[in-house]
Amino acid sequence: MRTRGVRGAAAVALLAAWASSAAARADDLEIDLGWDLGLTGGFGAAWIVSEALKSQLGPDECVWCEGNAFDDAARDAFLWDDTDAADATSWVLGFGLLPAMTLAVNAASARDEGHAVQGAEDLLLVAEAVALSASVNQLTKFLVGRERPFVHALPEEWKDLTAKPEDNNLSFFSGHTTLAFAVAVSGATVATLRGYDSAPYLWAIGGTMALATGWLRVAADRHYLSDVLVGAAIGSLIGWLVPWLHRRSGDSEEGVLSRASIVAGPDISFAFAF
Repeated sequence: MRTRGVRGAAAVALLAAWASSAAARADDLEIDLGWDLGLTGGFGAAWIVSEALKSQLGPDECVWCEGNAFDDAARDAFLWDDTDAADATSWVLGFGLLPAMTLAVNAASARDEGHAVQGAEDLLLVAEAVALSASVNQLTKFLVGRERPFVHALPEEWKDLTAKPEDNNLSFFSGHTTLAFAVAVSGATVATLRGYDSAPYLWAIGGTMALATGWLRVAADRHYLSDVLVGAAIGSLIGWLVPWLHRRSGDSEEGVLSRASIVAGPDISFAFAF
């Protein structure tokens, strides 16, 4: 399990690095407001509805109930004594500071280049990546039904007494981590494709904040490390893919997109099928 997780994370990192080096040669991005707003609104609405109906849609009993040596060892190593503090910090970092920093830097970069409208387009692409990744994450959680680590540690008769029992079996994969990486990677990829000077800083700072968000989810006992690793991979893939698909047609790097589709084919097909 550990070897597969490390290899998967390395593959995502290599793919992102390869994409970034090629992306630096792109001239611009093409936005179709009707299509992109529709996708963003549709996936966003699907996620909101699924949240509202979580008690009806989510599994009442765990489907994936047992832990494993890899996740148990990581839980012992990273778990905080004050899990509530880790939980609250992950919310502030992943859903507050990281998106605010990413969007503010991209907006400032667009303004400095004299293209204020471009900043709104950048925001739309990040929002589209977030909405898509949130929907894929939610669907997977409902289907997999993995018991959260803190729930698994409770006596059976206490499990229905948690603050949010409808969340008890929605551990796989980590939504906080998925969205954090979707924001960080989509924002940095947009900046790279646009040729913003801020792009390297977004990759470094945004990536660090996303990693910290994932670590805090384990420290808070809300997710296993494998939940976080998969969330990081899926969030990174969608965060890169959405801006990449908006590269202006006729770019000199013809065929790069088709190669990327072959590399990430099954995941791309699943994401857009949903």
